[in-house]
Amino acid sequence: MSPREGSPRPKFGRIDPFCLLAVLPVLLVAGILGALVHIALGIGFAVFAGLILLFDSWVNRPRPVPEADRPARQAPPPPPPPRGPARAPGRAPARAPRPQDGRGPARAPVRRAGPPPAGR
Repeated sequence: MSPREGSPRPKFGRIDPFCLLAVLPVLLVAGILGALVHIALGIGFAVFAGLILLFDSWVNRPRPVPEADRPARQAPPPPPPPRGPARAPGRAPARAPRPQDGRGPARAPVRRAGPPPAGR
């Protein structure tokens, strides 16, 4: 597959903030040279600073995602089951209710954590 096929790549991207560490001093020199020496020299330095920004933006353009790395489209999730009287009964309750006559199964008392018994 040719690199020209597929999705087009943008021509320019975001400017790196650290690029300004190179551009701002060049613009300062351009202003000083334009004001004190010769206006054409100052304009030349300002164009050079603009070219630095243009190159940085071109280098930082986003790369296209290769076809193999693109996530495949997943099927949409199934719709939720309908609510209402047509719904199947759920699980049985975790604990069955005790009979009212008091003849349920005998249980041992539950020991809960607490302070240790008094020492000797």
